[in-house]
Amino acid sequence: MKALKVGLLLVVVVLAATLLTLRETGLEPEYLDLDQLRAHHMIARPGLWLKGEVVTAPVTDWSFVDRVEHPGRSLNTVLVETRTPYFIPHSVRTMPFVRDGRLYIRSHQDRMDVQFPSDKSWTANVARDPRVRIKIGDKLYEATMVLVADRAQAIALLGRNPEAVQKGPDGQDHVVGYDHVFRVFQRGIPEYGAGSDQPSLSSAGLVPGNKS
Repeated sequence: MKALKVGLLLVVVVLAATLLTLRETGLEPEYLDLDQLRAHHMIARPGLWLKGEVVTAPVTDWSFVDRVEHPGRSLNTVLVETRTPYFIPHSVRTMPFVRDGRLYIRSHQDRMDVQFPSDKSWTANVARDPRVRIKIGDKLYEATMVLVADRAQAIALLGRNPEAVQKGPDGQDHVVGYDHVFRVFQRGIPEYGAGSDQPSLSSAGLVPGNKS
């Protein structure tokens, strides 16, 4: 029994030391090209904390995201660090897009048997707490992610139907995938307010999270 307790204590100490090290050094999500992703069933290893220079200046045009260099990588990706209930972040690599200078992030749902946002850990985290950190190049941006709930607006942003449809053995069309769209807002930098000609979140078809 004493040996078991010592062994468990040693495991806890090693785990705590590992987490403290990763908290300082960071652990980025794995990068896989499209062919590699398909070979891994569109699943890549997630990460934990993201490291980089935090940008506090307001961003009025996110178009630079499309011009960030990704040496040796065919996909233009950003990293998103989400908050978990157990205080250890969960970060993923995903593909952004920009419309009219505004930043959006897409989440592809391919598990149609699981209701969104619970189909992915990171989207479930964002639904519970929309405060995230986004890494673009070597810079970090404190942000809030807001789901575009209006289907017509999502179609306009994507330029296509967000549904992926295939014919099943019964000869009928079945939805086998869906692209959900999140709008990115810099946290702590107001984008709407008195005297603004911008629409409200609700009229824009956006669903804010439970925290700001």
